[in-house]
Amino acid sequence: LQLLEINQCLKLSCLFSNIKFPITLKHLRIGGCPKLEYIAQEFEETACLESIEIMFSGIKSLPRGLDKLTHLQEISLDSCSNLVSFEESGLPTTSFIAFNVDGCGKFGALPKCMANITSLRHLSVCDFSADISFPSEGFPVNLTSLKISNAPKIYRSLVEWGLNRLTALQELTIGGGGCSNVVSFPEAGIGMMLPPSLTRIELFQFENLKLMLSEGFQDVASLKELVINDCPKLTSLPEKDMLRLLGHLCIISCPLLKEECSSDKGREWSKISHIPVVEIDCKTVIPRESD
Repeated sequence: LQLLEINQCLKLSCLFSNIKFPITLKHLRIGGCPKLEYIAQEFEETACLESIEIMFSGIKSLPRGLDKLTHLQEISLDSCSNLVSFEESGLPTTSFIAFNVDGCGKFGALPKCMANITSLRHLSVCDFSADISFPSEGFPVNLTSLKISNAPKIYRSLVEWGLNRLTALQELTIGGGGCSNVVSFPEAGIGMMLPPSLTRIELFQFENLKLMLSEGFQDVASLKELVINDCPKLTSLPEKDMLRLLGHLCIISCPLLKEECSSDKGREWSKISHIPVVEIDCKTVIPRESD
């Protein structure tokens, strides 16, 4: 047995309660099992498990021994409202690549060892408890993609720790709760800089964001895509020189910025007119239809 997938088993409460977790299993996928609280007591040291994906289930915690799973590459937990935390044993540090936690409102703490997982490339933390913060040891420095949504203390931890220290980061998605007081991005007054390696940035639900500071973008020479969504007070973009290699600009639900990017009399038009593809509210502005 290498793949076990269980969906919509509404009365299932446990899996491997009286037997050991199958060591040959590589992929475990569980979805729509609201009464499932228990998978197994402990993972075997010889287990071949590579991925764990659990969605819309009642799981309270994962089995002990995650750190023993030398083949484990990915954990994805989505809408598990009863999930509290991981065991203190932590996570494997050799092959672990992706960690995604979304919509787990009771999740109390991220594993303390995360800064030591040099293999981790993709991290997504969304819709957490407002009290959860990132471990004091810091963020995994080899991340290539990072998404933070509605996790205010994690956002603040990242800003204070230093986003520019993620020197391999290529994709950054950030917004929602915790960003409501942010007036400028990157934030003025604290010297917030962006990693030079970034190729894609997505900002969303910055309620009071008014401007994007060129100083924070000055080292980002490889930026190819910029997405700005639901920032109702935003009126300006970085200077044209900071967007010189941008291939795609997408602006959604930003009424003031939309007006400033008008080709007729918008003050920001000169900053974006050179970009090959510009979309505003799902309408292609560049190239124009006549072109």
